[in-house]
Amino acid sequence: MNTEISNLAEDVLSWKLFLNGAKKRKLQMPTKSTLDNRLIISTDNFFIIAGLGTFAPGYFLVIPKNLYTSFAQLNDKEIIEYSWLINILKESIRKNYNSDTALFEHGMCACAGGLDHAHVHLMPIPKKIDENKIKKILNKILKKRAAGINKIEFRNNTLDNVHDISTIINFSEDFKITDGKLLKSEDLNNFPLDFEKTRKKLLLQEQYIYFKNLSNPFGFCTKHHLGTQFGRELVYEILFNHNNDYKDAFNQLNRSNPTKIIWRWQDYLFEKNILSTMKILSDYLRNNNISKKFKLKIFVK
Repeated sequence: MNTEISNLAEDVLSWKLFLNGAKKRKLQMPTKSTLDNRLIISTDNFFIIAGLGTFAPGYFLVIPKNLYTSFAQLNDKEIIEYSWLINILKESIRKNYNSDTALFEHGMCACAGGLDHAHVHLMPIPKKIDENKIKKILNKILKKRAAGINKIEFRNNTLDNVHDISTIINFSEDFKITDGKLLKSEDLNNFPLDFEKTRKKLLLQEQYIYFKNLSNPFGFCTKHHLGTQFGRELVYEILFNHNNDYKDAFNQLNRSNPTKIIWRWQDYLFEKNILSTMKILSDYLRNNNISKKFKLKIFVK
């Protein structure tokens, strides 16, 4: 990357940043991804970029042009436009990647480096995954993160550091939870998945995580603090466990770089996937004469 996100204090998901980046490349398909040149399309109130850390091609961020901290702040008119846009991206993922679509948001996350600008993630996931299998994966991640546990006793010691707690509960049974409880998948259903009806309630929360498979009933909306990139880790684990091609590729990366984490965008950018995601979506929209409703504009020639 030409610009390190960690060195920036400004809003690195601003509409102006990506619009200027597209103008600099004169709307041509870039040969190398940078922080600001990943803009694919825009509408009246939103724009779509290829996400950093694209471990699965077809990874999009949907971002409002207004500086909201979560999609719960959208007004009724923006919700209509947003829903229309999501359906287009879902259909693109279905046709181009033969996949279902996972949609997730960490609302009001107050992330560093400007990433508190609201953004929704869309990623391809294998079709027709059994809901119980996803819940099993979800529970595995919750345990790995020691989600919901504040303190444990271990060999006459009281521990409250999440990393210490996680290490112990995942490799030993000789502990006692003294504050909190280990969250399970059923503990994450704090709000209904109908986002249009739920969003006003979400505005009253400090933060929330919303996750939904757009092609089946599975999903959750929770106020629990699960950590950033939770949705990315869940999609990664789903792909790892249900797609042998991804499993082989991920295993190879894990062997070559054991200290890095594939689902962390800071560790792997997957530049080739970023560029292919930009090209495939722009070609799809152009070749299928997608409606220019809401002033849809393509920024990749």
